[in-house]
Amino acid sequence: MSSLSPELKEFLTTVAKVAASVAESSEPVSAGYGMLHDTGLLDMAREIADEPDSLVWLTNAISVTAQSSPSLAFALAGRYTADHAIGPDTDATNPTFALAIPGSVPVVSGSLEPDTVAVLDTSDNVLRSAPWTDTAPTATEPRTGLAQAELVSVTLPADAAPCGREAVDVLARWDLLTGAALVGLARRAVRETQTYVMERHQFGVPIGSFAGLRALTAEMEIKVDEVEAMLDHAVAQGEHSASVSAAAGRAAIAVCVDAIQAHGGYGYVDEYAITGLLRDAISIQARAGGRRLHIARVAERGLGPQGGSPP
Repeated sequence: MSSLSPELKEFLTTVAKVAASVAESSEPVSAGYGMLHDTGLLDMAREIADEPDSLVWLTNAISVTAQSSPSLAFALAGRYTADHAIGPDTDATNPTFALAIPGSVPVVSGSLEPDTVAVLDTSDNVLRSAPWTDTAPTATEPRTGLAQAELVSVTLPADAAPCGREAVDVLARWDLLTGAALVGLARRAVRETQTYVMERHQFGVPIGSFAGLRALTAEMEIKVDEVEAMLDHAVAQGEHSASVSAAAGRAAIAVCVDAIQAHGGYGYVDEYAITGLLRDAISIQARAGGRRLHIARVAERGLGPQGGSPP
């Protein structure tokens, strides 16, 4: 990402260690709750909410986290977005967030001991929240991606309270934080691929010396660089978050598919870290709203509402 302050760089070093510790464990994210709390990761969004560079800190923390643990990155994105949606004047201490997309049930991470759920319904742009115990959380649906995030489906009660924050503002925050998670995940896929193609040999030389694989890995890195630059610009300028979400999801999935190809097509062999990254990328893209939603938002920005006149 763009130039970072020494303080942020130092903090991100700690974040990387914490995320690596979570990833190395076979336990769900909730097993490391105490460690996450002690490092300040859980309450960071509230503590720096009034700082002018707060979003820079949050997106970088999530991107670095996703390079080791996409599940933790997704859980933190939900936590930070919910903190923003609900605001400081609340009794909630561990909120989480989800989008409600027509035709699907909102899904959140239950790994950070949530006590409140904020849900933005994209069909009417209404933002509401309710206590965790009132949302009928259920984990019965089988899931493949984000295995450590303890994903659960929730249903808000009819009397759920409206949140004070504007829905469009909260959706933009969700775009950028989940976009950061996808950027970090894609960066990990590039790094794993670069390492693999230089360690594996054929005909006495690294396969990374072959022109085709060199071009493939270069294109992967370019895709990540491009969407990372989009994220930096959106964070700095406070605009075009839908473009980031749409581009980040597409880039992360494409990079993971290319990474599997570079690994010889071993997409389902557990000895390679790349094996779960594609599933995680697909899961994050879906929970972020899905590409169709964000493409429609970008189209409306330039063309106006569907069936209407150009802006």
